[in-house]
Amino acid sequence: MRRTAVAFARHLSLAAVLLLTVGCMTVPDRDGITSFRQGAATANQQSQSTFADINTFLRQQQIDRASQLPTLNESEFFSPLASEDVAKWNRAFGLIDAYAASLETLLDPARSSDTETALAELGEKIGTIEGGRLPAGVAGGFAQLGGLLVQMRAEKEALAAIRKADPAIQSVFDTMMTAIGEDRDNGVRAMVATSWGDVLGAIQVEFLTAGGTAAKRDVATRYVGTLDQRDAQDASLASLRRSIGLLAAAHRELAAGDPPSARRMLDEVQAEYAAYRQRVDALRQQDGQSQGSKP
Repeated sequence: MRRTAVAFARHLSLAAVLLLTVGCMTVPDRDGITSFRQGAATANQQSQSTFADINTFLRQQQIDRASQLPTLNESEFFSPLASEDVAKWNRAFGLIDAYAASLETLLDPARSSDTETALAELGEKIGTIEGGRLPAGVAGGFAQLGGLLVQMRAEKEALAAIRKADPAIQSVFDTMMTAIGEDRDNGVRAMVATSWGDVLGAIQVEFLTAGGTAAKRDVATRYVGTLDQRDAQDASLASLRRSIGLLAAAHRELAAGDPPSARRMLDEVQAEYAAYRQRVDALRQQDGQSQGSKP
């Protein structure tokens, strides 16, 4: 009888531990949501900086090219990423931030009762946004998210909301990654590669007309430097795409009730942005040295 009682007590203790563990895994972590929101803000900052850097470096190449021409022509100066396109990406990340902010309010006891319809209201807002005001190819993902959020009216449980929204959030991030492009033949990466191709083609023509070995060497040196810039810009876009993928994975982990895993992925978003900034700083330094060596 004593052994039975001891065994029963052990089983009861084990059951309590398991219940506590499961409970911890299913209680949403407000810090995790806050970290997700910060990660989305960092990815947005990365997108805005990346697009601005692309335009800046290409514009400098265009100025260098124009200095070799007898006359100036507006067609020689172009931006692969227009300001309105950059604004569309900022708007898309703003909607993700609004979604994360709504989740934070659900986890705040002092505010949750006043924001039970916040997700549904956000879904209705998303539904009024015309597709042309979002990046190309991304509107479909947000339409799915908006529809799901509308169905969450009076949703009081943050974890339930995250789980219900996760398929649509994954769709949003998938379409954003597709819009950036898996490689240089797709999406924004293809558009930027084409712009760099125009610049490189002009340098190749210049090489053909350069007189003498020294002149050809100077043109060849600029050509190699331009290749480095093109590759660095594409690496920046690939890095942005990885950051978006990490955000998607982090949200999936939050939906699964695993905030620690989510935070590790969000830390990687911060590291991705830091590595991107280091590459850009190195490229600027290299470009500055190159400009300083010109006669």
